[in-house]
Amino acid sequence: MTYDWEGRIQAEEGTPEFFQQSDQRALEAHRPFGHPSLPSEEPYARLIDWKQVRGQRVLEIGCGMGLHASLWSHAGARITTMDLTRRASRLARKRFDQGKIPASVAQADGERLPFRDNTFDRIWSWGVIHHSSRTDTIVGEVLRVLKPGGLFQAMVYHRTSVRYWIIGGIQHGLLHGKLLRMNLDEVNQTFTDGAIARHYTCAEIHHRLLKNFKNIRCRILQESGSDAFPKISPILHRLNPEAAARFDAWINSLFGWFLFFEAVKPGGN
Repeated sequence: MTYDWEGRIQAEEGTPEFFQQSDQRALEAHRPFGHPSLPSEEPYARLIDWKQVRGQRVLEIGCGMGLHASLWSHAGARITTMDLTRRASRLARKRFDQGKIPASVAQADGERLPFRDNTFDRIWSWGVIHHSSRTDTIVGEVLRVLKPGGLFQAMVYHRTSVRYWIIGGIQHGLLHGKLLRMNLDEVNQTFTDGAIARHYTCAEIHHRLLKNFKNIRCRILQESGSDAFPKISPILHRLNPEAAARFDAWINSLFGWFLFFEAVKPGGN
């Protein structure tokens, strides 16, 4: 994942400049909820307590361009990252070799994790498991390889969101006429990344996806550059930028596109 939707990264793929530009795009997109005071605070410090991870064995499902795995390694975790695709795993390995980052990379399927039971202290996945046709199977594998008392943290797409209902339902569905030939979920698939992109509610996270975990917490997040109402918000920003920013923050706290959850495997101390 490069977050380069408009092809603005000019550096050659796999070069240090390429990874740097990809990182900058991701970090800026995630600034509102991950690290609003960057660079005076660590990346994703609002989601991860970096002081706790030193020495932990961590698995990342979905390596992307290796940004998160690099951060885990820098914090002192023993990180193993993996991806289903050859391109992502190859690029992540190249990045780690260039930066002499002690991280292990595997090309593997999240539905069949190639690890023993009770191996990892923590499992992290950002925007990945909802692209599987069998997300429940991945979560079952996470439960298997996570140690008792271990922490599972992941982001999936939020169905009760402005993007799903307003942009998907009204803009693409009604105004573009897509609802005449497909249902709302199918409409959202037409402009969302991945061949499959499941959307969840917090209730589904609690009662279905993570039914075998405990201490479940679910938060709604929204990346930057995504105003709550694309047609209205620019007008509000011109009239009263401060009030418009507060309005967007309030709307996105309720109806943002990301669901970030944390859950603990039962057992342990």
